Amino acid sequence: MGLLTVKEVLSAKVEGNHKWRVISDGSGLYLRVGRPPTLRAGDASKYWVAKVTFKGQRVEMGLGSFPEVSLADARQENETLRVMARNGKDPRRRKVTDNGNGTPTFAEAVDTYLAEKTAEFQNAKHIQQWHNSLREYAVKPKSTAGLGCMKVDDIEPGDVVRMLKPIWQTKTETATRVRGRIEKVLAWATVNKYRTGENPARWKGNIEFMLPKPSKLKQVKHHEALPWADLPGFMADLGQRDSKSSYALQFLILTGARSGEARDARWCEIDHDAGVWTIPAERMNMGKEHVVPLSSETLVIVHRVKGLSPTNVFPGLAGKGGVSEAAVRKLLKQTMGRDILTMHGFRTTLRTWMQDDDRTNWEVGEAILAHSVGNTASQAYARSTMLDRRREVLNRYAIYATS
Repeated sequence: MGLLTVKEVLSAKVEGNHKWRVISDGSGLYLRVGRPPTLRAGDASKYWVAKVTFKGQRVEMGLGSFPEVSLADARQENETLRVMARNGKDPRRRKVTDNGNGTPTFAEAVDTYLAEKTAEFQNAKHIQQWHNSLREYAVKPKSTAGLGCMKVDDIEPGDVVRMLKPIWQTKTETATRVRGRIEKVLAWATVNKYRTGENPARWKGNIEFMLPKPSKLKQVKHHEALPWADLPGFMADLGQRDSKSSYALQFLILTGARSGEARDARWCEIDHDAGVWTIPAERMNMGKEHVVPLSSETLVIVHRVKGLSPTNVFPGLAGKGGVSEAAVRKLLKQTMGRDILTMHGFRTTLRTWMQDDDRTNWEVGEAILAHSVGNTASQAYARSTMLDRRREVLNRYAIYATS
């Protein structure tokens, strides 16, 4: 008998500031609980994962999401996989349902692929986006038009195009992402010898001849940004407003941070003496720790909000978590009348100012924005954080912005 009860599975959630939690049911069966930012507080996405040792190698397989796959079904499937491994049979060949030849359906391939690749996703939001987009548009469990019930070795380019056509012109950006995700799942199926031949979801030399180019259908809409020449006036107006949202936005602008990074800043991350803000890897878009130099103007803002919360620099309602995106958006649009501006657009304002500033090196600018520069090989050698050079640039920017 496993360690979990149905009641515990139903009530399982992520605790504290963590985005993922893994709960063991024993015998290699695990419940992976996620809390993507898109879900309400208390909600959770739950996946069953089986870890089986086959020929000395640890194999991890997805068994499906809860409650679609119940606790009893997950245990039964896990035991079947363990028996297969003990008998010298590759458990990866096992299907949740028998289709006659051991080849998984596309829906099953999606579950297994996501379970095996979870470690590569930067955060819980990404895996939830993958799961939701593929399930809604590609798998389509309640429709024969989807790929979900098809065996992966039966899928052809025409099947992928048929599935994409309804959203290709109306939801172009979503459709292109779904196509890319289908391509990766089918590539996984090929590597695992579930199918052979060309990838039916490949764009180049394949689907590009069946669907119009996305760039011809819809122009990419960038985040609206404030021209840097208008920044001092905007900051003067913003500085007149005594609110957590105002201080959070000023902090975001002067550090060049992303919205979530700034709004959820914590006191334990800020070193007043050294004048730095160290954002841990789990809160960074690139999954790497990022040290932000704080100008004297930024430290003044931090000092003003000291004492509002013991944990968050810019606390939300009732002191829980950081100030919400909705609160800052309301400040911009309703209070300040800046309907077209977005929080992310202020990173563009900073980047444009740095481009027009002859003293700012391009690589230093990319480091300030925490962008990944170069390929994997070059990144392995470029280990300098350029902290002093970044501090110099952000000091100049803060002086200009608050002038």
